[in-house]
Amino acid sequence: QSTKAHLSSAPSSTRSLLNSYQASPVQHFNTLLLAIYIGQPLNVSSFHLSTTLAMFSRALIVFVTLLHACTLNVSAHGTITKIQGANGVAGAGFGIIASTPRDGSRPNPFEQDTSVIRNQEIDSGRTGACGRTKAGGNNDVTAQLAAASSAGLPSAAADGSVTMTLHQVNGDGAGPYTCDVSGDGGNTFQAAVVTTQVPGTRSRSKATATDFPLVAQMPAGMACTGGPNGDACIMRCRNSAAAGPFGSCVAVTGPSNAAAAAAPAAAVPAAAAPAAAVPAAAAPAAAVPAAAAPAAAVPAAAAPAAAVPAAAVPAAAGASTPKRYVDSRIVGKRTGGYWLDAQ
Repeated sequence: QSTKAHLSSAPSSTRSLLNSYQASPVQHFNTLLLAIYIGQPLNVSSFHLSTTLAMFSRALIVFVTLLHACTLNVSAHGTITKIQGANGVAGAGFGIIASTPRDGSRPNPFEQDTSVIRNQEIDSGRTGACGRTKAGGNNDVTAQLAAASSAGLPSAAADGSVTMTLHQVNGDGAGPYTCDVSGDGGNTFQAAVVTTQVPGTRSRSKATATDFPLVAQMPAGMACTGGPNGDACIMRCRNSAAAGPFGSCVAVTGPSNAAAAAAPAAAVPAAAAPAAAVPAAAAPAAAVPAAAAPAAAVPAAAAPAAAVPAAAVPAAAGASTPKRYVDSRIVGKRTGGYWLDAQ
């Protein structure tokens, strides 16, 4: 207001020109510069001029900062749309809306399910460990773990690797990303090693509406005990964008849990093997005829019995054989009604 009073002494044409630039603080600041440039007498003391310039300089800085922040918010976002388990089970990041289109880069609707994961918001209790989305608000870790467990948990590979798809909506959703893992439902986290990185420099790139592979390796010996079944881990990945960080949490089970879960299922056919072995056990029954072979051999063994008549043939032939002694004679004596033959 004091500045307007000082400008009242300027010629009417100058005042008209200057008034057209007084719609905002920035335009007011430009008004002063314009008046000085055209050399109009403003009757403004050096004190008032310096005070006014300082005031509007601060206003300009605030305005530019807010404008920059808004620009960052519009041109930033990246989220995990898929996790592919080594056990063949697929999942998605917390808060992901399956119907969200992935072929654009505008804020609405393409950014609606991107998570903003800020440490200060987590520490203050505004959000849980997995941040918030525009569409769903706070990502409730307990509810998200329960839903993921109900749908089936993807598993890490034998070396602890977790394979994910990072969808970069626009410029500030780029890499590099850092990941950490919680085995206790989001209470504590341990650093994971990113082995396949999303391209980018300081979380910026020119990519838009693009999918990138993101692979992170769980710490060795990581025990997954979270979730309703006590077998879930949370992998959390995010970049370092100023308007973010952006990223997602995903639910995963460890390789040991997946192997233990698969073992009983694999053992069922093995348990059925004895049933398949029943015919094998019946093989002895088939072997009965083989055992009966000796019975078939009985006639062969009986062959000697059949040979008895053959052995008897010489006996029968003893009376008619041409080999009897022609000069022999039966010598005997009467002995109680029968003959004792002798040769």
